[in-house]
Amino acid sequence: MKIFIPKPEGIFPIAANAFAELWQKITGENVPVVTAVPEDGDFVSIGSDADNSFVHTLLVEGIMPDLRVTVGSDEYRILSVEEQGRNILILAGGNKRAVMYAVYDYFERFCSCSYFWDGDRIPRAAAADLPFAGLDVWDAPRFRYRGLRYFAHRSLTRFQAEQWNFEDWKKELDWCLKKRLDFFMLRIGQDDLFQKTFPDIVPYPDRDAHQPESFERSFNDRDLFWSLEFRGELRKKVMDYAKARGLISPEDCGTMTHWYSATPYAYLNTVDPEFVPQASQCYSEKTGLVWDITQDKYLNDYWKLTETHIREYGSGEMFHTIGLAERGCYADKRKNHQMKLYAYRRIQAKLREHYPDAPLLIGTWDFVDRWTHDQVHDLLKELNPENTIVFDYVSDSFDDVNNFTNWNVVGKFPYFFGIFHAYEASNDVRGNYNAIERRLPIAAADPQCKGMVLWPENSHADTLMLEYLAANSWDPAPENIKIDSFIEKFVAKRCPGIPEIADLWRTMLPLIKTHYWRTRTYERWRDLYPDLCFNPILRNMLYQQNPSELENCQYLAGEMAPAIHLATETFRKAAALDFSRLDELSTRDVFDLTRSALLRLVNYTTFVLQDELDLWRKNIGTRSGEELMARIEGLGRLMELFADLLGAHEDYSLYASLLRLSDAAEVNPNFEYTLKGNAEGGWYCRSQIYELFAACYIPEYKAIMESHRAKISADDRSWGKPAYLADRLKEIQENFYAVPLKDLAPDRDALKAKLPQTLTELAELSAFLLK
Repeated sequence: MKIFIPKPEGIFPIAANAFAELWQKITGENVPVVTAVPEDGDFVSIGSDADNSFVHTLLVEGIMPDLRVTVGSDEYRILSVEEQGRNILILAGGNKRAVMYAVYDYFERFCSCSYFWDGDRIPRAAAADLPFAGLDVWDAPRFRYRGLRYFAHRSLTRFQAEQWNFEDWKKELDWCLKKRLDFFMLRIGQDDLFQKTFPDIVPYPDRDAHQPESFERSFNDRDLFWSLEFRGELRKKVMDYAKARGLISPEDCGTMTHWYSATPYAYLNTVDPEFVPQASQCYSEKTGLVWDITQDKYLNDYWKLTETHIREYGSGEMFHTIGLAERGCYADKRKNHQMKLYAYRRIQAKLREHYPDAPLLIGTWDFVDRWTHDQVHDLLKELNPENTIVFDYVSDSFDDVNNFTNWNVVGKFPYFFGIFHAYEASNDVRGNYNAIERRLPIAAADPQCKGMVLWPENSHADTLMLEYLAANSWDPAPENIKIDSFIEKFVAKRCPGIPEIADLWRTMLPLIKTHYWRTRTYERWRDLYPDLCFNPILRNMLYQQNPSELENCQYLAGEMAPAIHLATETFRKAAALDFSRLDELSTRDVFDLTRSALLRLVNYTTFVLQDELDLWRKNIGTRSGEELMARIEGLGRLMELFADLLGAHEDYSLYASLLRLSDAAEVNPNFEYTLKGNAEGGWYCRSQIYELFAACYIPEYKAIMESHRAKISADDRSWGKPAYLADRLKEIQENFYAVPLKDLAPDRDALKAKLPQTLTELAELSAFLLK
């Protein structure tokens, strides 16, 4: 067996090595790669007749049919042909990435391999058992663009792409190709663009120094962990790796100033730019203001940053702009809208000077809760459908009134179908599948829908959603769109021969569908950030007295009520597992599903308790004060068990994530403080992190619990949060920042050993709280 490539350059050795690696993992045999057509024996031939003259010869001699692979497309062919008594497996694609699709699909389709972000399922077999004869597959995607966007938050390495090293990125980009994606987008900061664009005025910063553009104890603290020089080197390696395999990455252009791409003070102090008017508080600090693009100088300086990225890292194949998203330039709505339209005009005019035909993606984040339908329609009237695409990444919005189906794009203007999926803190398994199932068929049937993308504020949080995206972006058939049928395909690949894990996924599915991101738009917002356990004091946990807030709690509890009993069932089934027999992927699934169930349970219990406390305060409730106190204490115990669960897996340790950064390069010795601030961040970024549960969430909840105990004991039925809780919150937070992460880190071995006990207690406590 050999692998023949027409030349040892470009995509050919990359594809051949990928084939050889998988062949070796299955069979244990090494396969040589050759550049001369083998004289005898079966072999693999990489490439189409457009780039492999041997394949052209087979066509001319009538040994094989036309491949029907369009040059430059994502079409590919897997074809067996017989020549002189031997079998030749031809793997051909219309472009570089399509050749990789053919390689990976051969092993998935015919050799029972499966690919996931955290590892592959590779069976063992004899080489003679792998099929070489009688194969003929031609395939092409429904959507032209299919992929992911990576964001700039920091905390746990699993979920934060900015913290990935080169080996992480190689694994990620290989997975993208295995799933037949073609599009990825980095929104993880501008790295060293200012230094390379304006070298005379913007020096490289000291890695270990506090950056004056940073805001402590927030996601906006952009102090460095790796040096900016290293970050630039890493970006180049990542982008070169992606380009060599044909992956597309859009270039940011226009008004790029944002919290993750602030303007350095070195530029501000030297250039002293003027700014676009801004009436809103969001990103209103000087480093976050947009330069005055009414003046050519500042528009040109923005363009210079884009040119630098193209020269140093990118390709100029596709572009993207956010316009003036998330900002209010004027209090007057008419003036504000006109300014936003003007920004799009100026950005397009500058882009088209240099790239008249390249696709430009118009991000829709602003449309969701700041624009009306008519305003979106106005913008579309002045966009060119020949080279512009509405980059909608909020197609899974809770709001049925304001989404792409109302924007006048269906059947009329090119757009993407995008799934936003999750804010930064929402790193559980979730999804508004009911909305997606209603809307995706509209996009799939519409020729104007050019792509399907996933844009969460975290990565790798939800294995199910990642697989759902990959399947539907290639083939949005009903069995893929319907999550109830798709999950059967998913577990068959993810859990072969592990029925207990497959059953756990099926059990949790109804509960998975009850949690999803929400928007403040035309409908009642129903809480953008419902995960109360991460912010028990800041979110007034169990202290709601506003009628609309209580109504909100009742609504959210009502959504979960039909499925919340499945949390108890999930804990019971997980407690019965023999963890010593589970591999890494299955173990991660157990943690992902049980922590998702636990988050639902904490939220549901809190919503119900708020309602019951309100009735008790009005003296019309059915539960006594003692009964309510028992439930409040039960909720506190849930929080402690939550910490025990997370501490048993390294994915959820901030200290483990800090240590892992040093695998790639030397780390700023002061970065621990920054990482704490990025993760704790006041409220927005708090998530399922062991150290935060141990040092912040649980002590904060205990303070709440004590205040309720005092009120109930005194039969004090008044509303109101005790003033001292604010001081207690500050004390807890200061202690978190003062104690080293090493001292807060979990005893993982001990918590792993007691995992069955933790899950059993969760099942019992869950049953009690749901009575």
